[in-house]
Amino acid sequence: MSIKKLTLVFALLFVAGLALAACKPAAAPTPETVIKTVIVKEAGEEVVKTVVVTVEAPTEEAGAATGECCDVYRIALFEDPVSLNYWNYLGPGSSVWTQYVLSGQSPSLFTLSDVRFQFVPSLAKAIPDIVDNGDGTYSITVEMVEDAKWSDGEPITAEDVVFTHNTCKDLQLTQNWPNQCKPNGADVTAEAVDTYTVKYTYLNGAPSLGTWQAGIALAPILPKHFWGAVVDEASAFVKDVAKPDVDRPEDCEAEDLSDEDKAACDTWATYDEAFENARKTLYEADGTGAPSGGGYVTDQLEPGAFAQRTMNADYYFKGAEIIEYDDGTWVLQHPNGTTYQLYGNAEGEETLHYTGGPYSPNIIFSIYGSQDAAFLALANGEVDYVLNPLGLTRGLKEQALKGEGINVYTNADYGMYYLAFNMRAGHEPTNLYEFRQAIDMVLDKEFVVNNVLQGTVFPMYSTMPPGNGFWYNPDVPTPYVGMSRSDRVDSAVAALEGAGWTWDSKPYWDDDLQDVVPGEGLKMPDGQPMPEQTILGPGPAYDPIRATFNQWIGEWARELGMPIKSELTGFNTILGPVFIDADFDMYILGWSLGNVAFPDYFEAFWHSRNDTAITGNYNTPGFHNDEYDALIDDFMSTADLEQARKDIFEAQIILADQRPYIPLFYKQTEDLVRNNVILPYTESLGGIEATAGMQTDAQVLIVSK
Repeated sequence: MSIKKLTLVFALLFVAGLALAACKPAAAPTPETVIKTVIVKEAGEEVVKTVVVTVEAPTEEAGAATGECCDVYRIALFEDPVSLNYWNYLGPGSSVWTQYVLSGQSPSLFTLSDVRFQFVPSLAKAIPDIVDNGDGTYSITVEMVEDAKWSDGEPITAEDVVFTHNTCKDLQLTQNWPNQCKPNGADVTAEAVDTYTVKYTYLNGAPSLGTWQAGIALAPILPKHFWGAVVDEASAFVKDVAKPDVDRPEDCEAEDLSDEDKAACDTWATYDEAFENARKTLYEADGTGAPSGGGYVTDQLEPGAFAQRTMNADYYFKGAEIIEYDDGTWVLQHPNGTTYQLYGNAEGEETLHYTGGPYSPNIIFSIYGSQDAAFLALANGEVDYVLNPLGLTRGLKEQALKGEGINVYTNADYGMYYLAFNMRAGHEPTNLYEFRQAIDMVLDKEFVVNNVLQGTVFPMYSTMPPGNGFWYNPDVPTPYVGMSRSDRVDSAVAALEGAGWTWDSKPYWDDDLQDVVPGEGLKMPDGQPMPEQTILGPGPAYDPIRATFNQWIGEWARELGMPIKSELTGFNTILGPVFIDADFDMYILGWSLGNVAFPDYFEAFWHSRNDTAITGNYNTPGFHNDEYDALIDDFMSTADLEQARKDIFEAQIILADQRPYIPLFYKQTEDLVRNNVILPYTESLGGIEATAGMQTDAQVLIVSK
């Protein structure tokens, strides 16, 4: 049973028609040592390194027969995970590479079903009722299954649920964490009524789609017996720290602060430092080998070389049958005899039927220094699959397919690649509306996509990918599509001049040259020369598509007389200035967008309460817009699906106008997988990559050497 999280990669649009019978796993394996050659980058150059990896080898009986299940699942990455600490993964260490190696490790009470993404029980016995207590509070009581265990044999209990919830709240965890314990600011308590019963109480309003089904119900559960001592150490920093009883001044860096505001700033600084120290202690703790409630334990990481996961033989859903029907019915038949059936009468054809793993004794992630090296390893038979969040150029695909026995699976993507601006006070000119508008005008997405990238990706105009048809607003204005280059330059110049910008020598389109004559001496409305600006972004070795956009945007901006340069660097190098320090001009990155059934990323990415500089959360531009905040507050608090959809349609229009992000492109996912890997299904929004390679439920057939 695949477990999906609300992280920073799914619609009711795609149905799988593949029904697979389970391969019988091999008998208990014994360890063996494998010497493996990997390609890593050192000092900017690719270097071949030899590493020693301990894996579980198939038994002699299983290894003797071609096509029997199950071999080690070998997966290629081309960037290191940031951490094996799950707290850090949903905090400042959030990265898709970390997600891959921790996928499914943390269980939850509820989850989203395969393919259709329906809300279904996981470790809960049933979907509970919401009770109005009559005093302005609401309660939800969840009964848990009683035979689920962590990988070390300890039971998964209500104490683990409450421990995770309270740690999230008490240490004011950041980034993805607020949605797990206080979504939309909801004040929710969690109580262990008994060993296997959790009671949630909503103290400040009724549960909504955003605060229950897409929030706390899907929250991860972490093992108290493993993390308890670390949390105690972290909590010591804030044990005697009281929240200041004075308002936080708007700008503690201002030069004209009053004595009263200075005192308030000092008080808040002491408070903030205590929580920062607490979070740092938790986020930096070693999570290697932490007990897993999923199909695998991540027990080894050698940066630049490999990571390893080992089968969790006690996984609760091992052997469970998942069945979906034409009429929308979802069924789970557990090996213990329990059957869950929701959303229909099991009528019509089966659209999905598989038996859950884990199957492979180990998963080995080989970390290559580049996308090219990873796909070369696939072609050469070194790996079974490449986890590739970046899109696939035609040349790279053709090169990989020179290898034998490789299947291609194509799906619509649920992701967004974008240019972001720092909109905070003092960050001129990126905080100026007309500057962002001018960049949008000269940014010819169609030219880059069609003429430069040869149509390998698709231009994107809204902050909702069109593949998620229910939430996508097709009426978001696209006024610059189809404009000629001369019209783009003229429009950008007019927008800047209208806001008070001036040039010593204004840029213009020269009909004789059929080119732009660049502007010189550009000055902002205050009369000051525009300062040099930098667009951070991944380099061509990591992602040539984003690197290409970065360089073209910089070139077009310089034609307007803007001193903008592209800074192409490593992916992990960008995380600090963007997600921790909030100290950047512009950057280009991408998101996998999580829960297709409820796009709460509109709250996480752009609501003012999530400003990265203040809270450490995911509003990296520092976008503050009262109209937008009110709209998203309504979206997160409503229990009416149609009202929520209306809110998101309007939100897309506001974002298209204000441009904290300019969406650049989305991609069609193409997953290249060796034909000895049997997948439970292959059609789903976001593709196989969005499920991190279906690690738990994939069956890797043994191939004779």
